Amino acid sequence: MALNSKTNLKLIDAICEGPIEGFVHHRKSIFLNETPLSFDQVNKETVYVKGTKGVREQDDAKQSTRFYNAQTTSEEVNAQIGAKYTETLGQADKVKDDGRDYGSGQVVRDIADSEVDFVKLIFTVNKLFCVAPEGLARGQLFFAQIKLSVQIQDRDGSFHNIDIAPINTTQKNVIKGITQSGYQFETQEIDLTRYKFPYRIRVRKLDFGDEVDANFVATRKQELINAGKEAQTAKSLAQKEGKDRALEKAFEISYFDLEDLPKRTSLKDKRADIITWQTMILGKRIKTSYPFTAIAYMSIDSEEYNTLPARAYEVKGKKVKIPSNAIVKDDGSLLFSVDENGQDLIPYDGSLKTNLEYTTCPVCCFYDMITNSRYGAGDFISESNLNWIDLIDICKYCNEEVDTPDGKEPRFAINTVLGSQAEAYNVLQDMASIFHGMLFWKADNVQIAADHGGLRAENVEAIHVFSNSNIVNGSFAYSGSSLKTRSTRVRVRYNDPDNFYKANFIVIEDQVLIEKYGVQEKSVVAFGCTSKYQAQRLGRWIMQSEKLHDETISFAVGLEGLNVLPGQVFEVSDEMRLATRLAGRVVGATTDFVDLDQPAAPLPSGSNDKLTVVMADGTVETQAIASVSGIRVTLASPFTQPPPDDALFAIKNDSISLTKYRCLSVAESEEGTYGIVGVKHVDGIYQIVEETNTNLDLPAASEYDGPPGAPQDLAISFQQIDDGRNTTNRATISWNRGLSGNAVEFQVKYKIGEGGNFIEVVTTDTSIDINGGLIPGKTLFARVRAVGPEPSRKKSERKEISRVIGPAGTSDIVDGQATVVLPPDPEEVNIQLVGSDQVILSWAPTANGQKLESFVAHIRHNAKTDGSGTWPNSVLIAKVEARTTAVTLSLLNGEYLVKFVNDQKQRSANAGSAVINVPDAIPKYDYEVYREDASPGEFPGQKNNVVYSSEYDGLIFDGDASFDDIASLDGFTDNVDSLFGTQFSSGEYIFQKVIDLGAKYNVRFNRILATRGLYKSDLIDNRTELINLWSDFDGLIPDDTNVEMYFRKSDFAATGFIGAGSLVANSSYRILTAGTTDFTAIGADSNAVNTSFVATGSGTGTGKVYPEADIVNEDGDKIQFEDVGNIFQESDIVFEEWIPLENNAYVGRSFQFKAVLTTDHLDQTPLVDELGVSVQLERRTENSGTIRSGLGPQTYTFEKPFYIDRDTTVSVGITALGMETGDYFEMSEPTSTGFTITFKGTFDGDQFIDRFFSYTAVGYGTQQP
Repeated sequence: MALNSKTNLKLIDAICEGPIEGFVHHRKSIFLNETPLSFDQVNKETVYVKGTKGVREQDDAKQSTRFYNAQTTSEEVNAQIGAKYTETLGQADKVKDDGRDYGSGQVVRDIADSEVDFVKLIFTVNKLFCVAPEGLARGQLFFAQIKLSVQIQDRDGSFHNIDIAPINTTQKNVIKGITQSGYQFETQEIDLTRYKFPYRIRVRKLDFGDEVDANFVATRKQELINAGKEAQTAKSLAQKEGKDRALEKAFEISYFDLEDLPKRTSLKDKRADIITWQTMILGKRIKTSYPFTAIAYMSIDSEEYNTLPARAYEVKGKKVKIPSNAIVKDDGSLLFSVDENGQDLIPYDGSLKTNLEYTTCPVCCFYDMITNSRYGAGDFISESNLNWIDLIDICKYCNEEVDTPDGKEPRFAINTVLGSQAEAYNVLQDMASIFHGMLFWKADNVQIAADHGGLRAENVEAIHVFSNSNIVNGSFAYSGSSLKTRSTRVRVRYNDPDNFYKANFIVIEDQVLIEKYGVQEKSVVAFGCTSKYQAQRLGRWIMQSEKLHDETISFAVGLEGLNVLPGQVFEVSDEMRLATRLAGRVVGATTDFVDLDQPAAPLPSGSNDKLTVVMADGTVETQAIASVSGIRVTLASPFTQPPPDDALFAIKNDSISLTKYRCLSVAESEEGTYGIVGVKHVDGIYQIVEETNTNLDLPAASEYDGPPGAPQDLAISFQQIDDGRNTTNRATISWNRGLSGNAVEFQVKYKIGEGGNFIEVVTTDTSIDINGGLIPGKTLFARVRAVGPEPSRKKSERKEISRVIGPAGTSDIVDGQATVVLPPDPEEVNIQLVGSDQVILSWAPTANGQKLESFVAHIRHNAKTDGSGTWPNSVLIAKVEARTTAVTLSLLNGEYLVKFVNDQKQRSANAGSAVINVPDAIPKYDYEVYREDASPGEFPGQKNNVVYSSEYDGLIFDGDASFDDIASLDGFTDNVDSLFGTQFSSGEYIFQKVIDLGAKYNVRFNRILATRGLYKSDLIDNRTELINLWSDFDGLIPDDTNVEMYFRKSDFAATGFIGAGSLVANSSYRILTAGTTDFTAIGADSNAVNTSFVATGSGTGTGKVYPEADIVNEDGDKIQFEDVGNIFQESDIVFEEWIPLENNAYVGRSFQFKAVLTTDHLDQTPLVDELGVSVQLERRTENSGTIRSGLGPQTYTFEKPFYIDRDTTVSVGITALGMETGDYFEMSEPTSTGFTITFKGTFDGDQFIDRFFSYTAVGYGTQQP
């Protein structure tokens, strides 16, 4: 139940301009990494989404408190709440009655800013665990828990309780788990607006004493009464025990559970429950509603997505105005109500609906863009510049349904995103291109024309007729394109909704033209098109336009040119092409007959002859001809009005028809004429384009376009894998393919334990095996999705399952053989110096092709610089997640070694390593080198659970047996308390020497440590761990041991020592620090620390010694010990906490050192060959400014004192200014604090003189206040 920090990524996505209709399919229209949001993600809130539709006045409340904007500031608290668990010990180091303190306490902080709306508290659980002191689980970590109380006190003085979410438990305000490296968590927002300013926050660490089990108390009371206790006494004892048991709920391992050890055994070193209030985050809400912008607010669990996922939203977008007689269908197209004859049931009055509606009608969207002043061209074009009477037919034509192989769809629809700024005309023309439209100005109005057929497949009627009789010079000019330049293949790009709206292509080919002229490909983009059939129609229209609309006509005309506008269709009767005159002017007419300007040419009978005449209002009427006699043409049906004299006429029939052209432009020329340019128009093109019987190779619309079915029967099974040496678990995640057969592969994600990220595996099989990291007691979580074929690769709904992992050796199926797969060996291990005292150790992000997400990098160090270090003879200095690929460490000359370790504590077979050896850049003074291994008596310091072995000549673990366990002393030569009973798994050695520098100095330590692993007694029975966790089976590689060095310091001096000047002749002493004293002059063999001697008298200087007292028994006899170094005098120095010793600089006066030995397996012990520390003081230089000496001797004090003793002094150089002939100065011997200087001159005997000077002092060490 390790504590793992969890984070959520909060995003605000601006989807588009609003207001919009909303998501198309609710949560399924929200895509993360192109996968729709699943029900489980929403239900479990691993992904949380809220949205707005982009109206003017958007309600902030809809945004949810998870997403509102806020201005926040952080206020550091950095205060430990309460204290860690402590004990008061009595005789034999046993815990006294009521001697357990569970560290309750509180921290209070005030909020002084009245504008703060909310506060969030950040806590760090520095350490939280307990360690089993006995049994098979001895040394293993178990959970602990902390109960917090958070309260707000307002102006009224009352406290209001704030619940914080529980961690690893269901009990509110309780944090439960295991952490040794610090776990940080943040509370929910605490709304302060509910209370009255000023605010005070009180956070308390509570014990569990209020959770007494009443049933236990009642039962225990009765047991005591049955045992003979009086009722009141039994009640008091039962209540006390009940409360004691409640207090012990803080730790999973309770002293009530002890069986082999006494209940009063001290557990303070095996428990930790430290929590710190780190920070207050003070927030002021900023209410931002993002008007007119559709917003998606999203919170994503970092365990669900360990990198920022790509987001996409399928929406029914911007709402626009639509015609008043239209309604919106489900697909977004417009429906106009018409009768069986196609006539509007609701006549159109030219107006638009007041309420905006979502539609895919390109005309309505075009109109919105051209008139909107916020994002469109509305600042230049108003609604009054456009006439919907001119647009309604185009709108109807766009929304008219056409047949496709998949059913019906609107002829033209727009589905697009305009995501960047562009030239207005280009945007508008792109939008108009959807319905083959064009824009032009006429009489201060914007006109829109479109190349389209008639409604309900009717032919487009000509707006005017031109003949040789009504054009300038009576002749037309024609032009056309070369057949060889016409497109034989059209490639149309559109956005495919079946492939996540990515680009797809429809190709239209004319095989006949390809065979004749080869491939002439034209590539076009179907703007705003998401229908493959709409793209198909566009490609066919382009192909057919080049084939049928192959001719351009141009001519000049008088005022009749104003009767035609761009986009409109007109007819031409050219006698030069017809080889007969079938057009001219009217010389007289009624509604029943027309007189022509000359007799009509003879017409074949039965050819459906028709007469077309341009009326006075510019409109064109056509009626069937009944008969022709000379210049008179009698009509079968009357005209609506008599044609005016000089009106243009034209005759056509089934064999001779007028040619239709669509006007491209009308340009005013000189002398009141107008130039008209048109392109040939063929009514049949639209029927050709919209045929459903097509030869195009379109993607099949089948079940393979949809997402695959979800996997079924998801299961997890465990197998015991035994190769004769190792027994491990294998987990198999299996499933069935599901109902549909279009799954081509499966995406599997799994993780072990509550924390961390999922590991992803892609497979085409219906199962995967997991052979590593299966830690018994943890939960295996698995998720499986089916993935469909290219190009869309749609994913199914996600299926989930979880199972608790059992111990190795338990299984669902006993089958198969497998070897334990060790983590890969680190590759490309490098080391780089950073600054003067740090290094960066790095390795490759993969090893043997494997990613490193599931491994921890263990880093060891060996002091040898020749690259001969090995894993067993090195010491552990760091553990980091291997996926970080680098770590910053303290500089230690020697070899750094790296191995990867998995969750089963299995290591890489071989270590990667890098060597560094950096010489000192700054000279240092070697104060002393302390070697415990070279001290008289061999490791003379205090030994706890360790012993010096003469056999191995080093420190090893002791056993837990005592002297009385030895059956016979005959021939016994080893330490009487060692090698009996069960070997300890941890122990410590405290250095004999306590360093006292005489004052508080900056000092640098370099550790001396040489250690190796040792199989002291390698028997199978000595190994209590599971066999699959053994790093070595044959007892050849004892690499599961470690030795760490620690120190603690004090800024104060130790009492009990004696100065050199107070020594008494014939008394025994041991040197504490030599200082400036020469102890060899008063009886010592050397001046080395820890040298014992009998003084011949008192000495001089700054040296200090400890008196060596005789040990006297009750009879007054003295006891002589061979190893006097093992007799310790209790130190009265108040030290700070023990901290790891690194090669670094520290500040203090007194220092004590120790080595901590540990092993992961009881058959192995560390063997410490060399142990010590070198103490150095760095050289420093102090430069003064210009000083006036004054008359007479003057004493000058250094800015900070130096360190001096018999072996080092301070050197002072003087630079004198303004000295004259005969001037000189005298300077005293510098002390640690300064010197005295006198300037004199000889001009009139030796006289004091006043001069200016500066000095440079060079020495070692910096004394601190």
